[in-house]
Amino acid sequence: MDTQKVIAALNKAVTLEHAATLQYQQHALLVNGLWRKVFTDFFEGQSKTALSHAHTFGQKIVSLGGVPSVEIGTTVHQSTDLEEMLQQDLALEKEAMQAYLEAHALAEGNVALCSMLENHIEGEQEDIEELEMYLGMVKTKNVEPEVTLRRVK
Repeated sequence: MDTQKVIAALNKAVTLEHAATLQYQQHALLVNGLWRKVFTDFFEGQSKTALSHAHTFGQKIVSLGGVPSVEIGTTVHQSTDLEEMLQQDLALEKEAMQAYLEAHALAEGNVALCSMLENHIEGEQEDIEELEMYLGMVKTKNVEPEVTLRRVK
């Protein structure tokens, strides 16, 4: 295992998790309408999870003799449209998945690191599937995005 390449790959994952932390937090603040309560909680939870992932990878980088990045690995996207938010988050989750897969390919022979990455890969796949499911709900309008209340006389 080339430790320096593994550290670089893990740092790529850290930078993407930093971006996800901010992007999900921003989406939690900006989501509005009927979906606000559901997606505010979802986005805030995802933000906390991304921060936890960045911390976990940072600890591994330090244990390998490296220094965790404090950079943001990609553009943090913003929107006030729920469908667009979900698409932005899906794209970021897929980018993180790719970073995890690349790190896993470099971690040959380090069983503990491979196992850690496999657990994160499984979690990323679940996040991707959940976002795709939410996008399907929003796109097909299974629930109307707005409710108009009228006073009945």
